[in-house]
Amino acid sequence: MATVGGAKRGGSASAALTRRVIEFYGDLCWLQLPGCSYKATTKDHVVPFHEGGTDDMENLRPACKSCNSKRRNLAMSGAGGPIITVLIGPPAGGKSTYIREHASPIDVAIDLDEIARALMPIKPSTTHVYPQHVRHVAIGARSAAIQRARRLQVPCGVWIIHSMPTADDLAEYRALHCRVITVDPGRETVERRALAERPEVMRQHVATWYDIVAPALAAAAPRGRQPEPEVEATSTAREPERVNAGPPDGGWWG
Repeated sequence: MATVGGAKRGGSASAALTRRVIEFYGDLCWLQLPGCSYKATTKDHVVPFHEGGTDDMENLRPACKSCNSKRRNLAMSGAGGPIITVLIGPPAGGKSTYIREHASPIDVAIDLDEIARALMPIKPSTTHVYPQHVRHVAIGARSAAIQRARRLQVPCGVWIIHSMPTADDLAEYRALHCRVITVDPGRETVERRALAERPEVMRQHVATWYDIVAPALAAAAPRGRQPEPEVEATSTAREPERVNAGPPDGGWWG
Protein backbone atom coordinates (compact mmCIF):
# COMPACT_ATOMS: atom_id res chain seq x y z
CA MET A 1 0.00 0.00 0.00
CA ALA A 2 1.41 3.38 -1.00
CA THR A 3 0.72 5.47 2.09
CA VAL A 4 0.74 9.20 1.73
CA GLY A 5 -1.42 9.98 4.75
CA GLY A 6 -0.62 12.07 7.73
CA ALA A 7 -1.12 15.38 5.95
CA LYS A 8 -3.26 18.11 7.43
CA ARG A 9 -6.65 18.65 5.82
CA GLY A 10 -5.61 21.70 3.82
CA GLY A 11 -2.71 24.05 3.29
CA SER A 12 0.59 23.26 1.63
CA ALA A 13 0.58 19.60 2.69
CA SER A 14 -2.77 19.03 1.01
CA ALA A 15 -1.60 20.85 -2.13
CA ALA A 16 1.52 18.68 -2.22
CA LEU A 17 -0.62 15.56 -1.91
CA THR A 18 -2.80 16.74 -4.80
CA ARG A 19 0.30 17.21 -6.96
CA ARG A 20 1.47 13.71 -6.11
CA VAL A 21 -1.91 12.23 -7.05
CA ILE A 22 -1.89 14.03 -10.42
CA GLU A 23 1.72 13.00 -11.06
CA PHE A 24 0.84 9.39 -10.26
CA TYR A 25 -2.44 9.06 -12.21
CA GLY A 26 -2.23 11.88 -14.75
CA ASP A 27 -4.37 14.99 -15.00
CA LEU A 28 -7.52 13.51 -16.59
CA CYS A 29 -10.52 13.84 -14.26
CA TRP A 30 -11.56 10.34 -13.29
CA LEU A 31 -15.18 11.26 -12.53
CA GLN A 32 -16.29 13.01 -15.73
CA LEU A 33 -19.65 14.06 -14.33
CA PRO A 34 -21.88 16.39 -16.38
CA GLY A 35 -20.06 19.71 -16.78
CA CYS A 36 -16.62 18.14 -16.34
CA SER A 37 -13.63 20.18 -17.56
CA TYR A 38 -11.57 16.93 -17.83
CA LYS A 39 -8.53 18.79 -16.43
CA ALA A 40 -7.81 17.53 -12.92
CA THR A 41 -6.68 20.14 -10.43
CA THR A 42 -7.89 18.45 -7.22
CA LYS A 43 -7.80 15.05 -5.56
CA ASP A 44 -10.90 12.93 -4.94
CA HIS A 45 -11.34 10.11 -2.44
CA VAL A 46 -12.80 6.87 -3.81
CA VAL A 47 -14.20 6.18 -0.33
CA PRO A 48 -15.03 9.67 1.00
CA PHE A 49 -12.68 10.88 3.73
CA HIS A 50 -15.51 11.75 6.10
CA GLU A 51 -16.89 8.22 5.64
CA GLY A 52 -13.63 6.61 6.72
CA GLY A 53 -11.66 6.88 3.48
CA THR A 54 -7.90 7.26 3.82
CA ASP A 55 -5.29 9.42 2.16
CA ASP A 56 -3.59 6.33 0.74
CA MET A 57 -2.80 6.60 -2.96
CA GLU A 58 -5.10 3.62 -3.65
CA ASN A 59 -8.03 5.69 -2.33
CA LEU A 60 -7.19 8.88 -4.22
CA ARG A 61 -7.88 9.91 -7.81
CA PRO A 62 -7.42 13.13 -9.82
CA ALA A 63 -10.57 15.20 -10.38
CA CYS A 64 -11.52 18.56 -11.81
CA LYS A 65 -12.87 21.11 -9.37
CA SER A 66 -16.42 20.92 -10.76
CA CYS A 67 -16.72 17.15 -10.43
CA ASN A 68 -15.11 17.09 -7.00
CA SER A 69 -17.64 19.65 -5.80
CA LYS A 70 -20.59 17.78 -7.35
CA ARG A 71 -19.63 14.40 -5.98
CA ARG A 72 -18.93 15.49 -2.42
CA ASN A 73 -19.48 12.31 -0.37
CA LEU A 74 -21.57 10.29 -2.83
CA ALA A 75 -20.56 6.64 -2.68
CA MET A 76 -18.64 5.10 -5.55
CA SER A 77 -20.72 1.99 -6.23
CA GLY A 78 -18.88 -1.14 -5.17
CA ALA A 79 -15.87 0.61 -3.64
CA GLY A 80 -16.26 -0.77 -0.14
CA GLY A 81 -19.84 0.51 0.13
CA PRO A 82 -23.11 -0.32 -1.59
CA ILE A 83 -23.61 -1.77 -5.04
CA ILE A 84 -26.00 0.74 -6.60
CA THR A 85 -28.34 -0.48 -9.32
CA VAL A 86 -30.57 1.92 -11.24
CA LEU A 87 -33.57 0.42 -13.03
CA ILE A 88 -35.08 2.27 -15.96
CA GLY A 89 -37.90 1.19 -18.21
CA PRO A 90 -41.53 1.70 -19.21
CA PRO A 91 -44.56 1.57 -16.92
CA ALA A 92 -45.55 -2.04 -16.23
CA GLY A 93 -42.14 -3.18 -17.42
CA GLY A 94 -41.32 -5.27 -14.35
CA LYS A 95 -38.86 -3.07 -12.44
CA SER A 96 -40.21 -3.79 -8.95
CA THR A 97 -40.47 -7.48 -9.78
CA TYR A 98 -36.85 -7.45 -10.89
CA ILE A 99 -35.82 -5.99 -7.53
CA ARG A 100 -37.81 -8.57 -5.58
CA GLU A 101 -36.19 -11.37 -7.57
CA HIS A 102 -32.61 -10.10 -7.24
CA ALA A 103 -32.31 -8.13 -3.98
CA SER A 104 -31.19 -9.51 -0.64
CA PRO A 105 -33.04 -8.96 2.67
CA ILE A 106 -30.61 -6.26 3.83
CA ASP A 107 -30.72 -4.25 0.60
CA VAL A 108 -32.35 -0.84 0.19
CA ALA A 109 -35.02 -0.44 -2.51
CA ILE A 110 -36.36 2.99 -3.48
CA ASP A 111 -39.64 2.77 -5.39
CA LEU A 112 -41.92 5.80 -5.52
CA ASP A 113 -45.08 3.71 -5.79
CA GLU A 114 -44.18 1.73 -2.68
CA ILE A 115 -43.32 4.92 -0.80
CA ALA A 116 -46.68 6.48 -1.70
CA ARG A 117 -48.54 3.40 -0.51
CA ALA A 118 -46.57 3.36 2.74
CA LEU A 119 -47.58 6.97 3.44
CA MET A 120 -51.30 6.19 3.28
CA PRO A 121 -52.89 4.86 6.50
CA ILE A 122 -55.54 3.02 4.49
CA LYS A 123 -53.97 1.34 1.49
CA PRO A 124 -55.73 1.97 -1.83
CA SER A 125 -57.09 -1.03 -3.70
CA THR A 126 -55.18 -0.07 -6.86
CA THR A 127 -51.62 1.13 -7.40
CA HIS A 128 -50.09 4.04 -9.28
CA VAL A 129 -52.91 6.54 -8.74
CA TYR A 130 -52.78 8.63 -5.57
CA PRO A 131 -54.02 12.01 -4.35
CA GLN A 132 -51.71 14.77 -5.51
CA HIS A 133 -50.70 15.70 -1.95
CA VAL A 134 -49.64 12.10 -1.25
CA ARG A 135 -47.61 12.00 -4.44
CA HIS A 136 -46.01 15.35 -3.51
CA VAL A 137 -44.89 14.03 -0.11
CA ALA A 138 -43.74 10.73 -1.65
CA ILE A 139 -41.54 12.54 -4.17
CA GLY A 140 -39.81 14.41 -1.33
CA ALA A 141 -39.35 11.21 0.65
CA ARG A 142 -37.92 9.45 -2.41
CA SER A 143 -35.43 12.24 -3.04
CA ALA A 144 -34.27 12.19 0.59
CA ALA A 145 -33.98 8.39 0.55
CA ILE A 146 -31.85 8.45 -2.60
CA GLN A 147 -29.52 11.07 -1.14
CA ARG A 148 -29.06 9.04 2.05
CA ALA A 149 -28.68 5.72 0.24
CA ARG A 150 -26.07 7.07 -2.18
CA ARG A 151 -23.94 8.14 0.77
CA LEU A 152 -23.94 4.80 2.55
CA GLN A 153 -20.64 3.09 3.21
CA VAL A 154 -22.20 -0.29 3.93
CA PRO A 155 -21.65 -3.35 1.70
CA CYS A 156 -25.27 -3.81 0.68
CA GLY A 157 -27.35 -3.37 -2.45
CA VAL A 158 -29.15 -0.13 -3.26
CA TRP A 159 -31.87 -0.42 -5.91
CA ILE A 160 -33.27 2.79 -7.39
CA ILE A 161 -36.20 2.88 -9.80
CA HIS A 162 -35.67 5.85 -12.11
CA SER A 163 -37.89 5.25 -15.10
CA MET A 164 -37.08 8.36 -17.09
CA PRO A 165 -33.56 9.63 -16.30
CA THR A 166 -32.04 12.51 -18.22
CA ALA A 167 -28.78 12.23 -20.13
CA ASP A 168 -27.04 14.01 -17.24
CA ASP A 169 -28.55 11.56 -14.75
CA LEU A 170 -27.19 8.64 -16.76
CA ALA A 171 -23.77 10.26 -17.06
CA GLU A 172 -23.61 10.69 -13.29
CA TYR A 173 -24.71 7.13 -12.61
CA ARG A 174 -22.04 5.79 -14.96
CA ALA A 175 -19.35 8.04 -13.50
CA LEU A 176 -20.08 6.65 -10.04
CA HIS A 177 -20.00 3.09 -11.40
CA CYS A 178 -23.69 2.37 -10.80
CA ARG A 179 -25.23 -0.53 -12.66
CA VAL A 180 -27.86 0.79 -15.08
CA ILE A 181 -30.41 -1.81 -16.18
CA THR A 182 -33.24 -1.28 -18.64
CA VAL A 183 -36.19 -3.51 -17.77
CA ASP A 184 -38.23 -3.70 -20.95
CA PRO A 185 -40.13 -6.81 -22.06
CA GLY A 186 -41.25 -5.07 -25.25
CA ARG A 187 -43.92 -2.56 -26.20
CA GLU A 188 -46.58 -5.11 -27.08
CA THR A 189 -46.25 -6.84 -23.71
CA VAL A 190 -46.21 -3.58 -21.79
CA GLU A 191 -49.26 -2.21 -23.61
CA ARG A 192 -51.15 -5.42 -22.87
CA ARG A 193 -50.27 -5.25 -19.18
CA ALA A 194 -51.17 -1.58 -18.93
CA LEU A 195 -54.54 -2.19 -20.59
CA ALA A 196 -55.39 -5.09 -18.30
CA GLU A 197 -53.95 -4.00 -14.97
CA ARG A 198 -53.29 -0.27 -14.87
CA PRO A 199 -55.38 2.91 -14.83
CA GLU A 200 -56.25 4.30 -18.24
CA VAL A 201 -53.80 7.19 -17.86
CA MET A 202 -50.95 4.68 -17.94
CA ARG A 203 -51.52 4.02 -21.63
CA GLN A 204 -50.34 7.53 -22.43
CA HIS A 205 -47.33 7.12 -20.17
CA VAL A 206 -46.41 3.91 -21.99
CA ALA A 207 -46.63 5.71 -25.33
CA THR A 208 -44.50 8.56 -23.99
CA TRP A 209 -41.82 6.17 -22.79
CA TYR A 210 -41.51 4.33 -26.10
CA ASP A 211 -41.96 7.32 -28.41
CA ILE A 212 -39.89 9.92 -26.54
CA VAL A 213 -37.98 8.56 -23.55
CA ALA A 214 -36.52 5.38 -25.08
CA PRO A 215 -35.07 7.15 -28.15
CA ALA A 216 -33.57 9.84 -25.89
CA LEU A 217 -31.97 7.20 -23.68
CA ALA A 218 -30.54 5.42 -26.71
CA ALA A 219 -29.03 8.70 -27.90
CA ALA A 220 -27.43 9.33 -24.50
CA ALA A 221 -24.50 7.05 -25.23
CA PRO A 222 -21.66 7.22 -22.71
CA ARG A 223 -18.59 9.24 -23.63
CA GLY A 224 -15.42 7.40 -24.41
CA ARG A 225 -13.09 7.45 -21.43
CA GLN A 226 -9.40 6.89 -21.22
CA PRO A 227 -8.32 3.85 -19.18
CA GLU A 228 -8.06 4.59 -15.49
CA PRO A 229 -6.50 2.73 -12.55
CA GLU A 230 -8.71 -0.11 -11.42
CA VAL A 231 -11.12 0.70 -8.62
CA GLU A 232 -12.02 -1.95 -6.09
CA ALA A 233 -15.57 -2.34 -7.32
CA THR A 234 -17.62 -5.43 -7.97
CA SER A 235 -19.96 -3.80 -10.46
CA THR A 236 -19.05 -1.12 -12.98
CA ALA A 237 -21.63 -1.12 -15.75
CA ARG A 238 -21.15 1.58 -18.38
CA GLU A 239 -23.75 0.65 -21.00
CA PRO A 240 -27.25 0.02 -19.65
CA GLU A 241 -28.03 -3.66 -19.48
CA ARG A 242 -31.32 -4.79 -20.97
CA VAL A 243 -33.49 -7.48 -19.44
CA ASN A 244 -36.91 -8.86 -20.08
CA ALA A 245 -39.18 -9.03 -17.08
CA GLY A 246 -42.25 -10.88 -15.98
CA PRO A 247 -45.15 -9.46 -13.97
CA PRO A 248 -45.93 -5.74 -13.88
CA ASP A 249 -43.75 -3.46 -11.81
CA GLY A 250 -44.60 -1.16 -8.95
CA GLY A 251 -43.18 2.22 -9.88
CA TRP A 252 -43.33 3.74 -13.34
CA TRP A 253 -43.02 7.26 -12.08
CA GLY A 254 -39.64 6.99 -10.37
